[in-house]
Amino acid sequence: MVDSPRSARMDRMQLELENERLHNQLVALRRFLDSMQNLSEAVETPRPDHEIMDLLDDVLAHARRAINAKDGSLLVLDENTQELVFVITQGDVSAGDLAWRRIPPGEGIAGWVVNEKRATIVNNPGTDDRFWANLDSELGFATNSVLAAPIVGGGRVLGVVEVLNKLDGLKFNTEDQALLTLVCRFAGEVLYNMVQRTEGVLG
Repeated sequence: MVDSPRSARMDRMQLELENERLHNQLVALRRFLDSMQNLSEAVETPRPDHEIMDLLDDVLAHARRAINAKDGSLLVLDENTQELVFVITQGDVSAGDLAWRRIPPGEGIAGWVVNEKRATIVNNPGTDDRFWANLDSELGFATNSVLAAPIVGGGRVLGVVEVLNKLDGLKFNTEDQALLTLVCRFAGEVLYNMVQRTEGVLG
């Protein structure tokens, strides 16, 4: 049976859309790899703290696009109180609403990641006992999916990176987790260098 002209047009349109999607993913991945190169260089060549934070913000942005996540944040662990502190936020919630906000020790998916020292994927947070809904309620935000990984440097958990709300109704997967874990590995090294310099000054 010969396909109708309409069917052929539909197939061509779908193919064009898929090609565009793959092209956008490739561009996002290339940008991510470039930012990771800059981050790896920062491990070897220490930079001022403000440059490091700008670089981490850039890396998180490119990782979020490569993973196809709408929102993201980097939280640092306050070792004195064991609270997680929002340092970098991206997406729908403004930085002013979340900057320097604290999550109580062990609370939420991020708190679990700190305690367990491993990444996790939660594609239905409303049914997960680890999910801490306080911020969603307060800010009018909807968390539909979460991917979180620990930032580890010098053998210490220094914080957590979370990306939220996979676009197009898709779910986070193990490939996304591997990419975010790579981000956290390099982020851990540069943050650990920052911590070492700070402790050296205070000491």
